[in-house]
Amino acid sequence: MKKKICAISTIEQTMESFVIPAMRVFQERGDEVTLICTMSDEFLRKYAGEFHCINVQMKRGISLSDILLKPFEFISIFCREKFDYVQYATTNASFYACLPARLCGIKTRVYCQWGLLYIGFTGLKRTVYKWVEKWLCIHATHVTVASKKNLEYAVAEGLISTKNSSVIGDGGTIGVDLHVFDHAKREEYKEQVCHEYPQLVNKTVFGYVGRIETDKGVEELLKAYLKMGRHTTALLLIGPFDELRSDIDSATLQEAKAREDIIFHGFSREVPKYMSAMDVLVHPTYREGFSMVIQQGMAMGCAIITTDVPGPSEVIEEGVSGLLVPDHTVNELAEAMNRLKEDKDLRQCFSEAGLKRVKEKFERQHMLELTYENRMKMMNKVI
Repeated sequence: MKKKICAISTIEQTMESFVIPAMRVFQERGDEVTLICTMSDEFLRKYAGEFHCINVQMKRGISLSDILLKPFEFISIFCREKFDYVQYATTNASFYACLPARLCGIKTRVYCQWGLLYIGFTGLKRTVYKWVEKWLCIHATHVTVASKKNLEYAVAEGLISTKNSSVIGDGGTIGVDLHVFDHAKREEYKEQVCHEYPQLVNKTVFGYVGRIETDKGVEELLKAYLKMGRHTTALLLIGPFDELRSDIDSATLQEAKAREDIIFHGFSREVPKYMSAMDVLVHPTYREGFSMVIQQGMAMGCAIITTDVPGPSEVIEEGVSGLLVPDHTVNELAEAMNRLKEDKDLRQCFSEAGLKRVKEKFERQHMLELTYENRMKMMNKVI
């Protein structure tokens, strides 16, 4: 029997990067899928012919008008559409949708807990965001958590129970498309990037991919790199500055921007290409659900340095496919970067092991099948 499936997120980038591939599986197998998020005209042109799209404009950050009005918009949508299953991800959209979904009698309500935002906060802000997280979990019938350590943490924090929570496979969301992140194209892509940025030639290239923001550890990355010698290394950062969450030390940022060997490329849709120029992907995040970026970097043959926090510490195997350092640290991060700068053989071992791990654990179709099975169990439907 055909089910009416609904997937919700605050912004379209989350929908496109983490949700749509899984929703295609439902649609291909006969279910009707609706997407709800803040949609641009470009997004609608791209996906409105494939899915039923409902454009609900939601602001990032705290918006009093959205808090007051958006739940009523969701009540109207849910009463009209009568979905069998709703899943929501990201804090704002989940907050607006969770109670309306319950009030409207939607049987299966899944909160995708892909990271705990409050971990990066202190004081009253932490208390408020932790309460929001608890609220989201209370109104869900099921919670899917990004990783096993994140699940353990959420249980210890009193947010969820093990009875209605689950992790997909070894962790993550939709895995990596190895046709897009194709390691066979690494040398070709690297040549193109080095032509664009000649300062990368014959250097040990450290890389970062993601929003330029405090919670991702970018300030620690810049400070650690600035401790290193500039003649044999380069740092390539791919991603936009996040205006909401970026309070990186201005002096550090100014010094980094003045250096020729530090490249702020900005946003790019050609992530596999730029990753191919990186010998080491550095992801010194404070908090993370699991980290798609690390999986992608491993697929493109990068050695990995990341932080010993739930999520990232589970993507790699420490000492096998990468190195772990404490979060919020500069000296330890610099030491790890120097170690991989000096030891080319170790970088190569990490690269080979990481590529093998991605193929075995996080390949896209494998993760999509596991996700489909997980959701079908929630809906009490025999596969």
